Amino acid sequence: MAVLIEAISVVIRCESIARRFSGGVENFIASVPNGTLCSDGELACVNFMVPDDVKKYVEYLVGQGLIFKEFGTAVDLVVVDQKRGMAFDCEWAIFGEADWNNNPECPISVCQYSPSNIKHVVVPGGWDYVSSLSATSNFVDGENIPSGLKFVRRDGDLDVLRDESTGQEFFVRARAGVRLS
Repeated sequence: MAVLIEAISVVIRCESIARRFSGGVENFIASVPNGTLCSDGELACVNFMVPDDVKKYVEYLVGQGLIFKEFGTAVDLVVVDQKRGMAFDCEWAIFGEADWNNNPECPISVCQYSPSNIKHVVVPGGWDYVSSLSATSNFVDGENIPSGLKFVRRDGDLDVLRDESTGQEFFVRARAGVRLS
């Protein structure tokens, strides 16, 4: 099988979660910081919008007993970018593209355990292609805001931006003391 990759994803070997994660699988599931967890039984994946959140989550996973990398190669987990693929070498997984529901008009990025012969893709509960990052392919890093995006409001710890031409809203993690207006 394969797991959906959107934005910046942390992909973890399920075997490592069961063997090394403090408190095991149940504690791992309970500790996921957002609603993007999906797993095919070989890999688990959690998606993030902000690189700093990825860094904090990786540090948390390491603190729970997982091994990030050794000699530049992934051991228990790997960071995967939706557009660029794996952030460093990984011998136990492969990155690629697939067509959602066999529709070439609906490309998605995926990560698959290697070797695996199962050809299905697992997505987070409630995921819908039409409203997904895979469909819109837009990424705003919070540093370089495109001129067509205008600040609309702050919603908790997120700044909400609107594309003036389409009306579509984008969410960027707000930084303390910084307003994107």
